[in-house]
Amino acid sequence: MDLEVPHIEVHVTSVARAREFYVDKLELVVLYDIPELDLLAVRAGPVRISIFGGYMPREDGDELRCGTHLIFRTTDLNRTIAALTERGVAFTGEVVEASAFIRDIATTDPDGNVVEFAEYLRDPLSGAPGGSVGG
Repeated sequence: MDLEVPHIEVHVTSVARAREFYVDKLELVVLYDIPELDLLAVRAGPVRISIFGGYMPREDGDELRCGTHLIFRTTDLNRTIAALTERGVAFTGEVVEASAFIRDIATTDPDGNVVEFAEYLRDPLSGAPGGSVGG
């Protein structure tokens, strides 16, 4: 079985607030905007992200609650951070490097979904040393 992830669905309280974040700040390309369905579909490289409104908000600080965690790949994390900071994106911490695999930094969208920007130091689809899959 050869599975890929060409499409992700994100649930938010307000499509208008999500649009401000995903389109205005992250500059993702709008594929569809269908207000009567409370749907905004955007493109991030080869991936479609369908954003549906009308959901209940996450509780502040409730890190164990279910939610979406998106990871956007970048080839230059420092340049990405500078560009997003100029557009008003605030990050939740500092750049972290994990096991010579990834350098990343995170923020949240208006509904608390984690949105991460990552510079991969090795192919994210290859197994970790020792044969196990990296996180």
